[in-house]
Amino acid sequence: MKKIAAFLLALMLLALAGCSGDTKPSSAPDDSGDAPTQASEPAKSNHVVDYKIDVPDGFEPTEMEGLTACWYNADGSNINLNITDKDATADVGFTAITADMMRMTLISTFKETYGTEPTVTDKYFTRNDVCGMPAYQYAYDMDLEGAVMTQIIVCVNADKLYTITYTDGSGEWLEQFEASAGNIQLITE
Repeated sequence: MKKIAAFLLALMLLALAGCSGDTKPSSAPDDSGDAPTQASEPAKSNHVVDYKIDVPDGFEPTEMEGLTACWYNADGSNINLNITDKDATADVGFTAITADMMRMTLISTFKETYGTEPTVTDKYFTRNDVCGMPAYQYAYDMDLEGAVMTQIIVCVNADKLYTITYTDGSGEWLEQFEASAGNIQLITE
C-alpha cells in the first residue's frame, strides 16, 4: 500500500506543479553524494543552466513521463524534479502560495482524482531563498488509508519553476532528505 500511495502522490504532484512543458538543463544531476557549496549564495541571474541534487545511496534513476528527473528506492520512497515554464501570472501566484493552499489542494486533488480524502498534517512551511532566488519549502505528513508518508516540496522561482519533491514512504529518509533539500544547487549564468 505504501508503494502505491507514494506513486499516486508523485502523480498527483505532477498535476499540482502544472507539468505541461518541462525542459531539462544541459546536464544530468550529480548524485554522487558530494557536499555542495552553500545553497543560499546570491545568484547573478535567474537563468538556470544546470542543477545538483544530493541523492542518497540506494536511490536509482528512473524515467517518468512529465518529470525532468526521478530517483526511486525499493521501499517506494522517491525524489523527483519537475521544471515547468512560467506564464505571465507565475510570479504573482508564487508569492501567494501558503501552507493552507497547498494542504487544501492536496486533499482536494486526491479526493477528486482517487475518491479518497487523505489526512494532511503540516510540519513546516518556509520561504527561504534557494541559491539567492525566491523559494518555498513545504513539509507535511500524509495518511492515506493507513499508509503514512512524509513529503518535502521545495519550489524555486527562477527563469522557470523548479520543484524538487522528496517522498519518504518508510520513515527512514527524512533526515537525509532535509539535508539534501538544504543543499540544492541551481547553477545560473
